[in-house]
Amino acid sequence: MELNNVHVQQVGEDMISKLNDDVLLLILENVDLTMSVRAGALSTRWRHLPWLLGQLTIDMMDFLHEPYADPTVDDHIDKAMSSLAEAIRSMLSPSRRKTVVTRLCVSLVITNSYSSEIGHLVNEVVENGMVKDIELTSGVERIPGTVSDEEMEKHANDLHNLIANVCTELRYLYLSQCDTGFQSTFKIDAPNSKLNILELVHCHFAQVELHCLPMVEKVIFGFWLTRCVPLTWEYIPCLKEVEIFSAMPPPQEPFKLSDFLRGTTCINTLSLDFLGQKIWLLPEKHQLSSVFSNLRKLCIYDVFVGFGLLWTTALLEAAPSLEILEVEVYDHRCEEDEKVTEKCAERTNGPWQVSEFAYPKHSPLKELEIIGFNASEEHIVFIGAVMERASNLQSVVLKDKCCKECEATSTASVKRKFPEGEDEQELVVNKLRNRFFSRAQIIFSDRKVVNECVFV
Repeated sequence: MELNNVHVQQVGEDMISKLNDDVLLLILENVDLTMSVRAGALSTRWRHLPWLLGQLTIDMMDFLHEPYADPTVDDHIDKAMSSLAEAIRSMLSPSRRKTVVTRLCVSLVITNSYSSEIGHLVNEVVENGMVKDIELTSGVERIPGTVSDEEMEKHANDLHNLIANVCTELRYLYLSQCDTGFQSTFKIDAPNSKLNILELVHCHFAQVELHCLPMVEKVIFGFWLTRCVPLTWEYIPCLKEVEIFSAMPPPQEPFKLSDFLRGTTCINTLSLDFLGQKIWLLPEKHQLSSVFSNLRKLCIYDVFVGFGLLWTTALLEAAPSLEILEVEVYDHRCEEDEKVTEKCAERTNGPWQVSEFAYPKHSPLKELEIIGFNASEEHIVFIGAVMERASNLQSVVLKDKCCKECEATSTASVKRKFPEGEDEQELVVNKLRNRFFSRAQIIFSDRKVVNECVFV
């Protein structure tokens, strides 16, 4: 019986080895790198395959020998980082690498000993075209309070050195849950950096100062943990797009968008996401003229349905070059109010002073899009207000927003629903045509129906 089992096992191994490289590579892509290398050590048929992988994931944690290694101990980190650097050097060696790596993911801890070495390796393979896309993940999860301010400051300096002087070829930088010590300031001054996109989420910095990032085109900033918005700009000459999102939990305070964007004049796309909670913008209009001077597209997401949309026309009037206004309504009745109240501040909107009508009709707006449209008087008035401000408006796109959880609740409101069918949609169109003058096409896009319904 044992001989038969051995024979079956050998036959199985031989059958797997006879598979072509593409099939074997699919198998290796689903295991970590250390397992791939071990497979090559046991079989000459598999030995060359790790250097043919189109996607590589190299994680420092794979080089910690559990359960004895503690990832928070410097000596263990040093040994693991040494192994990580050697693995990167081996897997990207020009003499052994036979194919281009479409995506390289490296998870590491920033240390003076090996970060520079890894950074130079990464820069080299990007420059010679060996790697098309790289994702660097840095950090080890630590218990709050177990890291001294001195250690956090040291890591912050190492991180800045990596961004400014080592990984100058880096294109996308994502920082999440970063902390550099109590009331600390994190500065980025990287004149040689080729960074295009910077994203900061859930960071604990008291202040983030972007001094010099000459090639950054997009900044994403959300869920800051300080009372005031902790981001300032200096020399970001190529900045074109900004995304801001927050649920505004206590004790955060509303702020003026003109103050936050001060120093930026080239932004053409701006996204504001309120996540269905408090409107964290303080009312203003003409103060925004400078930072909105080149704005072409404005996206305002997840506005709580109880606030209405008319207040957003104040932002429309402040943007002399705006062509697209996209607004999304947040109306999730499926959520429990108690849980929302616990996490976020009370839902409130600022005292925006706006009128339903405005003259002269100066706005160059071409397209208005409402996601989560309902046939309420509030939405009809809002569309009319935009029509009155934009004489060259070409299209009004009204989209449904489906939520299975909301549809399953018994509290679904009949008054607030997307008009279904041509009869209901035509009724909405007639209301708009009878009350407001505009040549814009009105387009209904129902997610339940593939085709759009267009009214000229």
